[in-house]
Amino acid sequence: MSLLQRILLLFTAVAIIAAVSSQPLVENNVPTAQQSGNDLNFYLLEQVYAMKPKLQALESKTKEMELDLAIKKEQIEALQNRKEFRCESGVVGRYVDAKPLPSWPYTRRVTFQTQFEAKPTVTYGLYYLDSVSTTNLRVSAEVTNVFKTGFQVQLNTWADTQLYAAKIRWMACGK
Repeated sequence: MSLLQRILLLFTAVAIIAAVSSQPLVENNVPTAQQSGNDLNFYLLEQVYAMKPKLQALESKTKEMELDLAIKKEQIEALQNRKEFRCESGVVGRYVDAKPLPSWPYTRRVTFQTQFEAKPTVTYGLYYLDSVSTTNLRVSAEVTNVFKTGFQVQLNTWADTQLYAAKIRWMACGK
């Protein structure tokens, strides 16, 4: 019998004793005393049977809560043991505001401030673009050779495109 069941049984017994003690028993009258004893037994049995579904529901709820607690403990442990996820970002590119125009392609190695534990995911987008207005605008941006320590960027033009500047913004995220 669980502690909860014992406590409920004790409270029930106290309630029954309080209810029975409020009714006077006649000691001289044996049939009345015997009748009161039978009524008490019957009343106690009714109370015990009435508590049985409640106890089963409480036991079921307790098991459910224990399972939830075990799951939460596992989740907390997993969070405590995980490595820190972080992101680092920056801008890279070339800018010249006078002639002669810079030559393309532009290739640059970007080094992270702090090395990642595993190869991070790098996202990037064209951030700044300045071209000669009399030529077509054709630009490609590519990130390659991603490692734990950094990556490589290449900005390029083709055909008759003439650029003063091209830059990308990048973000690397990982452990």
